[in-house]
Amino acid sequence: MENFWDKKKEFSKVLSLILDVKLDSSAKTTFHRYIDYFINYTIVFLIKKNDDFLQLFSEVNDKSKRATFMDRYFSNDLISYEMVCKILNDEELIKKIGLHHEWIEYPLMLRTSYLLSISKERGVDETDIIPCELDLDCSFKEYLLSWSFEEKKLSKKGIDYFKKNFENKYNQLCKIMGINP
Repeated sequence: MENFWDKKKEFSKVLSLILDVKLDSSAKTTFHRYIDYFINYTIVFLIKKNDDFLQLFSEVNDKSKRATFMDRYFSNDLISYEMVCKILNDEELIKKIGLHHEWIEYPLMLRTSYLLSISKERGVDETDIIPCELDLDCSFKEYLLSWSFEEKKLSKKGIDYFKKNFENKYNQLCKIMGINP
């Protein structure tokens, strides 16, 4: 399969066709298991850097197919945290892939979970968990900030941002946590 991977344009065409089958079919046949294997093998063994996504998607013009692939990519347990961060830190890549609203939440939750597990108390800024350059749903931003605040990991700057932009939720959490806002 690595030899085929070297022919990026042809590989991309095949992936596009495979994503058509995956999108249009719910039956689980041997053929579908082969498709799953192809996608998983690509995700785990072939994609090594951000540029691989752009080459992989060179013939996948349908953004919903790209979003479907990205969902599959991030739901694979063998993807490293470092690779998740590389993708999330590459604003241009995210924009080129497109439809980030359909696939970005899970990787952001992965990153937030990791940051909260390794950070000291009050050590996480809002910019560490919410990419400012991406237009994200306000309720999702509120969720990530609430989570960080409840874990007592949100920095003073992050708390100020949370309080300013999500005052009701901030006040509710303060009341629950017994903190005087």
